[in-house]
Amino acid sequence: MSVIPLNAPQLSFISGVSVTEQYTDNFHLDDRRRVENFRTLLTGSLTATLNYPNTQGSLTTNLSGAYDTSRDSDHYSFFPSFSGSLQHTFNPRMRLVVSDTFVRDDDPALSNPTGNAANNSTNLRGERSTFSTNSFSVSLSWLIDIVQTQVYYRNSLFIGQHETTLGHIFGGNASMPVGALNTLSAGYEFTTRDTTGDTTGDAIGQTQVHRVFGSFSRQLDTFTTAGVSSSYSMIFSNTDSRIANISLFAAHGVPGGFSLSGSVGYSLFDSDAAPSLRHTFSSSITASYRFAFATLTAGYFQDFRQTADEGEDFGIILSRTAFVIFSYAITPFITASARGQYSRNEPVSGGGSGIAPQSTYVAGASISWRMLTWLSLTGAYTWTKRDVDRGGRVDTTGSAGDNRDTTNVNSTENRATVTLSARF
Repeated sequence: MSVIPLNAPQLSFISGVSVTEQYTDNFHLDDRRRVENFRTLLTGSLTATLNYPNTQGSLTTNLSGAYDTSRDSDHYSFFPSFSGSLQHTFNPRMRLVVSDTFVRDDDPALSNPTGNAANNSTNLRGERSTFSTNSFSVSLSWLIDIVQTQVYYRNSLFIGQHETTLGHIFGGNASMPVGALNTLSAGYEFTTRDTTGDTTGDAIGQTQVHRVFGSFSRQLDTFTTAGVSSSYSMIFSNTDSRIANISLFAAHGVPGGFSLSGSVGYSLFDSDAAPSLRHTFSSSITASYRFAFATLTAGYFQDFRQTADEGEDFGIILSRTAFVIFSYAITPFITASARGQYSRNEPVSGGGSGIAPQSTYVAGASISWRMLTWLSLTGAYTWTKRDVDRGGRVDTTGSAGDNRDTTNVNSTENRATVTLSARF
């Protein structure tokens, strides 16, 4: 059961308002028709927090009105967003967690549930158009003797101007200690999704995925864990395919110092529509080092991605991403950061993807000043360059695709943002 301070409020509300001025020299993200734009955003927010001994939750709603100065825009736009989570502990062995996130926007960096405007290198959507996306999940964890079990359901919905993707994931897993230092876990997921409309590639229609996974880990010392994991997915769609992976993983962290977590391994993709197997070195590594007033974080990711699980359905692709972030607390009230990113996304022959191979470069910096306990000012600059190789696109048969990738074109953008926020 949760330990709640005696003076903690059981129900609290925090409201806020912010004004944002944003400039971009390429509003439509297309070098062939560059348009400058100033966007003014007025946002009102309300956060409600629930804090009871067995139940905790939070609900945040943001309502944003935007005005754009470019002549070929709609000038006025409305972008609401919502996020909420609820956790209930029935007893020390059973817990229920429910969460939901909804976004309506036209920034392609926000078009999947894990996307954000500050880290958009792995996002495949390259056009500015209004979309809505929602991600819902519910999970029940139950400790049965020494076996920790979990069943869950996840739902994802993406609605664009020309397509809709609806996905359902049902899954369960179990883990148990083996001796004093080892842990064994295994699980199964069933995914069903339906994509309708006009998409890039051959992702239209229904897809079903069966996935099994497992891992074995060992606690090496107080701050270090290592192990091996494996997964296998069978994908039934217009082009039946399979993805297998085996990896070694580790996590090491010293409070206030160096931390490292991630995995390295081997992935294999096989499709009935591809002329040969596709294999790759897989990796997902993040390292961080904290100085007295600064933090340096770097990471690298490479693997096959089933993009429909993230929101918009672009089929199966191979992604590589490297990033570095440096942040520094100039004073207790002023924090600055800088970052750089590189990513490469390629369609996989037989994976139902019609996107063109693309490389994305991102560099930026930001500074935040907490002027008062309730008032803050933030400034940010981001440079983004996207190179698209149309000659390298493939379709489900493995040959060069005929349908034009209309969502991605070469573009370079300079974006500057200033935000004044107040909380009450």
